Amino acid sequence: MNFISFAYGLFLLSVLGIYWSVEQQKLRLWTLIIASLIFYASNQIYYVPLLLTLTYINFRLGLALGQNTSPGKHTLDWRISNEQWQFAQADWNRHRLKVLWLGISLNILLLFGFKYLPPLFNFFNPSVANSVGSGSTFKAMAPLGISFFTFECIAYLVDVYRGAPAAEQFILFASYKSFFAKLISGPITRYHHLENQFNNLKLPHANTIAEGLWLIARGAAKKALLADNLGIFVDLAFSSLQRAGSVDLWLATFAYGLQLYLDFSGYVDIARGSALLFGLVLPENFNHPYFSTSIADFWRRWHMTLGDWLRNYLYFPLGGSRKGLAHTCLNLMIVMVIAGIWHDAALGWVVWGAYHGFALVVHRLTDVISDRFEALENFWQNPAGVIFSLA
Repeated sequence: MNFISFAYGLFLLSVLGIYWSVEQQKLRLWTLIIASLIFYASNQIYYVPLLLTLTYINFRLGLALGQNTSPGKHTLDWRISNEQWQFAQADWNRHRLKVLWLGISLNILLLFGFKYLPPLFNFFNPSVANSVGSGSTFKAMAPLGISFFTFECIAYLVDVYRGAPAAEQFILFASYKSFFAKLISGPITRYHHLENQFNNLKLPHANTIAEGLWLIARGAAKKALLADNLGIFVDLAFSSLQRAGSVDLWLATFAYGLQLYLDFSGYVDIARGSALLFGLVLPENFNHPYFSTSIADFWRRWHMTLGDWLRNYLYFPLGGSRKGLAHTCLNLMIVMVIAGIWHDAALGWVVWGAYHGFALVVHRLTDVISDRFEALENFWQNPAGVIFSLA
């Protein structure tokens, strides 16, 4: 079932009718869960048991991490000495760290096994890959939304380890993980962003419903009317490189960038609009990225939930910008290469990540230099500097 389809429209209307016809919060959540499983089954029914199993495992890991993290549970036991208490706390924190790494490793291995192992087989030993199955076959068999699913699970486990409350009811966590609007292609959403909304489900106001319908219509127009037609031109241009002129190739390059934006942002618009009809607010993912004034500004506007994830769960844990300029530049390269690999298991995406990492490093270095030279700082602020930075 595709967002741009008559079937999805009927599905959405049917689920909304059932969802708002029941009054109990739990029944509404069960409606969301069942509807989401039906939505996923319409695309890959054979992975529904895996989806449920992984959801339950991450729920249990969250409970294990959440023990003894609330302020009220840190009271000193009068029967043991302060030294013994501190030792017990340190031992428990070590245990929680092991649980965290177990959860992170499980999710990464899942992502690696489904998304990256077959292409690696194909790359290093084509004969082995052919005996098992073609890379394209493996790629088609990978669970839809696996990249978003694993990143959300890792974010949840890390948040709970850092002190955020764990989900106490499986129905809440399952509603969060399986919600069909964001299940396949995001936006990447933190559990605690939706938890309070699930606990206070209310019929949306007329303005909210109107906004949701507008987002769905806008997203459908972006995807079906603009992105798909641009894709036809891009495919024609790149499929006949020998006959295409330099102007055609430049136009196709810019058209491809625009197509990516319209396609992905259109999908997210439909996802956010659908969620609003259920009284749920999903995070924004794009903020006019092609109006950015620098490559750093671009990454604050493009795929914002991915950028937020990379900052909070990768860049900052690596040290961020706290350990000197050289370490900062290394961290930027590592983060962006991983971002490229996350998108797809292809050499082109590794190059894409390295290119963006290099661009961010150059931007960081010129930022440091321009702080010392007023003329250079003025250059980056005028139109020529902005265009040069984005290029």
